[in-house]
Amino acid sequence: MKSKIVVPVLGVTLVALLGLTAKACETIQGGPVHSTEELRDHVRATTRAGEDTYRALSPAPAKEPYASRQGSSSCVDDFGFDDTGVSRAEPIFTWDLDFAGDDDYRAALASLRATWSEDGRTVEKVDNGITATLDDGIRVTLHLDYYDGEPELRAEGTCMRYRHNYGDAYDYMYDDNGDGTVDAYERPN
Repeated sequence: MKSKIVVPVLGVTLVALLGLTAKACETIQGGPVHSTEELRDHVRATTRAGEDTYRALSPAPAKEPYASRQGSSSCVDDFGFDDTGVSRAEPIFTWDLDFAGDDDYRAALASLRATWSEDGRTVEKVDNGITATLDDGIRVTLHLDYYDGEPELRAEGTCMRYRHNYGDAYDYMYDDNGDGTVDAYERPN
């Protein structure tokens, strides 16, 4: 009688363990492989998160928002898990903020902290600023830049594995403004 119960339980347990092992291997490899279009959508969402935050700053910076793409050295295939045609990208964009003075920066910092807290987001303190993780794992930071000490807004998407669609010339590293397309002026010479 016990064997009639034990055998199915062992079978279910074995299937569950195999499923968990497969999920763990996918996680070690860097997560699921997405399409190029999903990468474009993630780049656009990251840019939009930064631009929405830029427009929510109060007092507002003096100039119109223009994103600059940043590279990421942490989103790489260190162990050779990626198949041929699979790449990784982590969209990171920054905006230089032109406040009238230090008091405006501090006021914008306090205002953004209050807005994020009201929205139910966890606000973390970082060196010379604050950060919060928004929808889809996009991390937005308002801080003083490490190099020049000037106010900067930074939006970091998650590291995404994606499959190249050959014939699709999209390359995130040339999409300087994060609109999901590589414009003529952004193409390398």
